[in-house]
Amino acid sequence: MDQVDITHCGPQTLAGRYLRSFWQPVFRSCDLLPGRPKPLRILGEAFTIYRGESGKPYIVGSRCAHRLTQLHTGWVEGETLRCFYHGWRFDGGGKCVERPGEKAAPRGIAIPGYPTREYLGLVFAYFGQGEPPPFVRFKAMEQEGVRDVTLDAMPVNYFYALENDAFHFAFTHRDLLPARNLSGVPEVWAEESAWGLTTFARWPNAAHVGRSHKGMPNVGYIVPAAILLAKNVGHALHVSWRVPRDDESHLTFRVNLMPMAVDEAQALIASRPPNYDDRSLISQYGDAVLSGEMRIEDIEDRTHIESIQDYVVQVGQGSIENRRAERLGRTDASVALLRKIWRRELAAFEAGEPTKQWALTPEIEPMNGL
Repeated sequence: MDQVDITHCGPQTLAGRYLRSFWQPVFRSCDLLPGRPKPLRILGEAFTIYRGESGKPYIVGSRCAHRLTQLHTGWVEGETLRCFYHGWRFDGGGKCVERPGEKAAPRGIAIPGYPTREYLGLVFAYFGQGEPPPFVRFKAMEQEGVRDVTLDAMPVNYFYALENDAFHFAFTHRDLLPARNLSGVPEVWAEESAWGLTTFARWPNAAHVGRSHKGMPNVGYIVPAAILLAKNVGHALHVSWRVPRDDESHLTFRVNLMPMAVDEAQALIASRPPNYDDRSLISQYGDAVLSGEMRIEDIEDRTHIESIQDYVVQVGQGSIENRRAERLGRTDASVALLRKIWRRELAAFEAGEPTKQWALTPEIEPMNGL
């Protein structure tokens, strides 16, 4: 099993089946409007996502069982979805409940349907076999404050972003570090945890050791005060998921929580620049840097600078096959450990043996700082 095996996500691939054994975020809640079904591509497959009249989200197969037209072009009726072509109607579990013009009842006719739930402004789904596992909640993320829920479509394999390490801050985000009184090159190391792995970073002039956590299989959990300084935020909690769309692209779902009182929250929101929610600027600037049209230093608009910097280094790594030419070093401790854990878990998963039961424990949450 090599690095390429880990990066594939299709339904017949080993890593793809492992990812499907966990709850995965697939959509922002605010983007799923009642009566507006949407096409969804995730984990190398096509689906339909819609919100019923009750407000509950549903995910079913992408095509009608009749003539295979795309179901997102149809209509939401109650909690069901009616096909645009010949009117066949399916419930939220994928069962066909009506076939206009047909005399026989639609017994046994169904398309795939998947369990869903909403949490922290995201729609989650379970695409695996059998009953879903327990849903992981982030209690610290549920407290009062300003919560930003963002979605970035990245034209690069999900594992490139998942492996983003602590050492890169010293260079990729070096222009953001002085405000945190950080300088020099950190000593980094990583340890397996009950949830995945913890990366430690000891900066030469810092009074404490920074920590960031990765939860298996594709979750990041940090306090990103340094990288949010460009947005006038001094303290925040951050959880993110890197979910493959296919082998060459992924969706990054981020939830940032700035704990604060109501009046402080209102003042922060009022102070934000007009382009605060324009995530298209990330790929626009990132692609310009990668093409050589401009340099990072040329970007005067600092609103999304930390995300643009990450876009440049992650997308710049290229295709999956490029991984075979890598040369890891001592500073890649978290990268090496993450790959080791993944290989071990995939080997057990493939053999039908028990995999580790990951748990978000109290020593991981609440966070102690970056």
